[in-house]
Amino acid sequence: MDVTNPPESTALPGLLALNGASQASGIAIGMETPQGEPLPINQQGKAQALVSGANILTAHAYVQGEPDALKHKTIERGPFSAVATFSLEYE
Repeated sequence: MDVTNPPESTALPGLLALNGASQASGIAIGMETPQGEPLPINQQGKAQALVSGANILTAHAYVQGEPDALKHKTIERGPFSAVATFSLEYE
């Protein structure tokens, strides 16, 4: 599973940047597998085995504070959103 073409956080590479309309700031959104392995934004993920019939691919999202925002205590609370597109290739 690849998470491709969303805006990437400049402060936290591999994490998703917030949409410009978000009121929160100083944070980014990370993605990971249920086992806690990172799913970096704009990078190819590891291959996952599929079984015959229905398959469920699960990912978890988390919020992480940007280093400077944590250091200077400048994280702003408020509504936020971000958008990512998942690209699946199979043979």
